[in-house]
Amino acid sequence: MRSILREGREWEIALPPDESLIEAIRSSLGCSRPFAVLLAQRGGTSWEGLIVPDRASFHSPFSLPDMEPAVLRLREAIERKEKVFIHGDFDADGLSGAAVLYRGLRPLFPPNSIKVEVGDRLHGHGPSHQFVMRAIEEGFSLVVTADCGIGSHDEIEELARAGIDTIVTDHHLPAPTLPPAVAIIDPHRPDSSYPNRHLAGVGVAYKLIEGLYTRLGRPAPRRLLDLVALGTIADLVPLANGGESENRAMVREGFALIADGEGSSLGIRELLSRFSINPKKLTTSDIGYLVAPKLNAANRAGDPKVAFLLLITEDQDKAAYLAEILLDYNRDREIAQNDLIAQAEGMIRSEGIDPRDSGFVFLVGDYWNEGILGLVASNLTERYRVPSVVLSRGERISRGSCRSIGDFDVNACLEANSDLLLQHGGHRMAAGFSIANDAIPKLEERLESYIAAHRSEITALPPERIDTATELAEIDLRLYTELSSLAPYGPGNPRPAFLVRGCRFGGLTLVGNRRQHLKGRIFQGESSLPFIAFRMGRHLSLFENGDEHSLVCRVGFDDWQGSVQVQGIDLVTD
Repeated sequence: MRSILREGREWEIALPPDESLIEAIRSSLGCSRPFAVLLAQRGGTSWEGLIVPDRASFHSPFSLPDMEPAVLRLREAIERKEKVFIHGDFDADGLSGAAVLYRGLRPLFPPNSIKVEVGDRLHGHGPSHQFVMRAIEEGFSLVVTADCGIGSHDEIEELARAGIDTIVTDHHLPAPTLPPAVAIIDPHRPDSSYPNRHLAGVGVAYKLIEGLYTRLGRPAPRRLLDLVALGTIADLVPLANGGESENRAMVREGFALIADGEGSSLGIRELLSRFSINPKKLTTSDIGYLVAPKLNAANRAGDPKVAFLLLITEDQDKAAYLAEILLDYNRDREIAQNDLIAQAEGMIRSEGIDPRDSGFVFLVGDYWNEGILGLVASNLTERYRVPSVVLSRGERISRGSCRSIGDFDVNACLEANSDLLLQHGGHRMAAGFSIANDAIPKLEERLESYIAAHRSEITALPPERIDTATELAEIDLRLYTELSSLAPYGPGNPRPAFLVRGCRFGGLTLVGNRRQHLKGRIFQGESSLPFIAFRMGRHLSLFENGDEHSLVCRVGFDDWQGSVQVQGIDLVTD
């Protein structure tokens, strides 16, 4: 199906599941047909695991590789009252993971035995040589990583030579040769039998704490799940995968803790209050679009340690102070981002080449803010619908950030040209690298050839998904309540989208501070419901022309009116 409102946007209805399974679900739950279809599509015969997942969805931490030796080493450290040095990555996932390790280990050790360092863009994601030197000089005997370390072979070997053991908790893909740590906990290890391969870095860190507390005969510190929810959402890992829903269960529990004011992080609650977010109505969008970017602003335009300290502080005044610093960082980030985007657009115009014709964006700026490069690349990719490569040229070395689109694997592209690069890493849709300045022209030439050979992967944008067609009469409070049991939504568990055919609209008005939204009623036959379409005000004439339309929509709730509401996404044609 083709979008009427947005050129190039395609939709497809998911294949209907087996009718006998739909009826079996309806018989078991006494639920509506649209809800039964969703459960059958997303869970198959394991559909029961999708309904309000709880701790029964949590897997044993000892299914992860090296969990036993990691727990044993930590128990030895507790008995010997050793000093432990935690190193976390500088993004929201790594910061959350470091906070989980800190809060989980601190009660088990003497005061001032646990120290935390988070990475930065100058020294990289994992433990740096400077970190190793500090660990040696300050007499630490054990290092534990959060969301990093799987690729830190040289640094961990250096620690080992100094007699310092390392426990790695990470979720990135391992190289064929693992670093010489006493334990490497990573669900992506080839020898891992852990059912949930999509744990975020913070999830792996929590599993280590859970395993340690289990062996100590203590209950797992459930209060830390607010931090797990934050990092899991921020890192965009799938919340569900078929019947596997551990990530969703952890996020759901974390949200419940935040709603009841029982979570471990005063800093999370402080950020929510800054955005007037009701903790009892918290959504993944609130975390993903409001909270997490403020934490990440610290590594882009300030000091990531500020974000970490906000997550662990137990002082309300300090939380307010640190939150204000983060908001200042974010304002600085926005200014820097807008400035670089303007410079990038100016360079594209001056070259006189449309990236949609050349197939990619390749820009080099002198001493551009490296923390902003990925955001600029994302903006350019979204605008021109092609992969983008943006570099900051230093004195001898440049650092670049790449963003992709469609089925084009940007990390594979870098790997194919790795002989020109000093370092590189990432995944299909986003990657980064460093390169000697004199190799940049050759890289651009190589990328032009590579992308030309893979052009079909860029243009082959997958259609967006409609879960099922439904009648307007089936959209009611019952369905809304049923759908609520599938939350929280996110990657791997998107908010359901429905198709309603043959509908008309009436009583439409423009609302919002810029009159950018449409509000009114939707009609189909004898049925009618309140209707809203966000950011569709410019299409008012199309909606109110009296013709019948096919609407892609979601089911929402209007708190002011106390009624179910149809939320329009798109108008489509078959």
